[in-house]
Amino acid sequence: MDIYAQNILTLKVKAPALFERLNQIKTNKTFEVFVDDNLSNANILDTRDNSIMYIKKPLEEIKEKLVKLKNFSQYRYLYFFGFGNGYLFKQLLKNTILKKITIIEAEVELIYIALNLIDFSQEILEDRLSIIYVDDLAFSSLFDSIPVDEKLYFKTYNLFLASDYYEKYYTKIIESNKIFLKVFSYYVNISGNNCFDEIQGLTQFLDNIPIMLKNPTLKELIHKAKTCDTAIIIATGPSLAKQLALLKKIQNKAVLISVDASLPILEKMGIKPDIVTSIERVSATALFYKSISKVFQKNIIFAITAVAHKNLLDSITEGTIQMSMRPTGSYYRFFNFDEWGYLGEGMSAGNMAFELATLVGFKRIVLIGQDLAYSKDGKSHSKDHIFGENEIENSKSNEFITAYGGNGVVKTTHAWKLFLNGYERKLKKLEQEKSNIVTINATEGGARIKGTIEIPFEKVIEKYLLNVPDKRDIKLILPTKIQYQKNILKAKNKLSEAIKLGTSMQKKVDKFLELLTREINNSKNFSYDDSNKALIRKKMYFLLSNLYKIRTKYYDIKFQSFFTYLIAPLVSHIEFDIAKIMVLPENTEEEKLEKQKQILNINHEWLLRISANLYNILKILKKKSFGVK
Repeated sequence: MDIYAQNILTLKVKAPALFERLNQIKTNKTFEVFVDDNLSNANILDTRDNSIMYIKKPLEEIKEKLVKLKNFSQYRYLYFFGFGNGYLFKQLLKNTILKKITIIEAEVELIYIALNLIDFSQEILEDRLSIIYVDDLAFSSLFDSIPVDEKLYFKTYNLFLASDYYEKYYTKIIESNKIFLKVFSYYVNISGNNCFDEIQGLTQFLDNIPIMLKNPTLKELIHKAKTCDTAIIIATGPSLAKQLALLKKIQNKAVLISVDASLPILEKMGIKPDIVTSIERVSATALFYKSISKVFQKNIIFAITAVAHKNLLDSITEGTIQMSMRPTGSYYRFFNFDEWGYLGEGMSAGNMAFELATLVGFKRIVLIGQDLAYSKDGKSHSKDHIFGENEIENSKSNEFITAYGGNGVVKTTHAWKLFLNGYERKLKKLEQEKSNIVTINATEGGARIKGTIEIPFEKVIEKYLLNVPDKRDIKLILPTKIQYQKNILKAKNKLSEAIKLGTSMQKKVDKFLELLTREINNSKNFSYDDSNKALIRKKMYFLLSNLYKIRTKYYDIKFQSFFTYLIAPLVSHIEFDIAKIMVLPENTEEEKLEKQKQILNINHEWLLRISANLYNILKILKKKSFGVK
């Protein structure tokens, strides 16, 4: 099998979209390749403007590039715009410290040429080399393809050029760079910085497990919610008010999925939703439910995340509660209650409603009131919103995004941009899955949501909802008493398992922390002269070996399966700084010692935070029993 055949077969498995693009190329037409006996010395001519890939001899130029990149020899992840003839990357990947190179290439034909010259099949198979055609580079696919470990190294991100030839793609380089920065920025945001939020979420989740297990599963809701072809998601942006009269007329023709904040507005208009979504864990969300009558609650399905506040749950006295778990927290999956499912990839009740509608598989999903931006007169929410039309002050925002219809821009907030990202990520996934679901944005205001079709609500009704049968009621079945008792005992056993995992980790952390604190406090232990070099090297080796054993245990899948998202808000920002230190050069003995000292010092803080957080988490876990003795 020749070089290209090996490469292309590997790409078929690891990068199907790129494989399909390359499959269209039979030979290079835009670029001419000049080779001698050494394929690594191949040069490439762009026949469109007669520009050459390498001004000097390719091997000479590539060796110069490798010298310049020597200071990055400790980097775990490198990013390049351009593939060149590929030889640069074959050399770089000989460095075992380097975990992966990501290459963005503007020309499919150049990828084709490089893959004909050099065998990268093993590196691609092992995920050490990722090649992305620039037109395929998108926030959603990039975010999902970058593993957590790589995201931790975001402070070391830099987009290099494979050769000066690629300077002509300046605009594409800038756009690619923006997408990478957006991915890393989004990860930092969702990593959080407040452990108390996660602790609150854990506490409320444990309190809610018995309620969740007594009520219908998400699987049941997904199976029975499609009682017609169309779902309408009702958010609470400023433009909602103008759609309500139309919505009232056709409310029996579509399944209405409302965010919790829209409930009081809908009751006032005499519009009853079939499903209501709530994603927040805060007590204030209960006000949306307290503001509606008990009669109005009847026959509504309240799809709520299992971290909901007690005040919210106490406010629901009619209807059916259906609880699901967030996919963003490892401790949810730890309990293995998969039938109750995982909703809430995005960060808003609207994102949650859309995700639910896609899982149900409606033929079309219509968005109304989903502005994600201020109105022209500066309003943040719809008329009759219980917190007022100006709940979010306009003056505090200075961010802009593309407007609905694509005409100009509208003012938004950082949070709304995150919600927008949530929609666009989900829509991109649907596209990649070749889903037949059509998403229509009938908001007629606010922000453009890429991936939706923009149609006025009145036109949507005329086209899809006037001459269709009325929807049927959604009726869910409760688990039996025997099923409930079996599941609550399972919850108790999983809780005991979590306590054992946490206790074991805390003992190891505290024991090493005591030793490391003593060594750090004695500053003489971290400095040496010619007389004690061997002793200091031995001590450093001992401390670092023990530290890495704990870090390995911390990142072990067993421990992570419960504790990762609970501790992450406290340590993730330290991890970003640890990653930055880990890539520092160590060309001399002094540089190496200084780097080791920095690693130990910053990990001392990392260990302190883990110990303190584990103490608080274990304290909460030991108080829960779910009523099982």
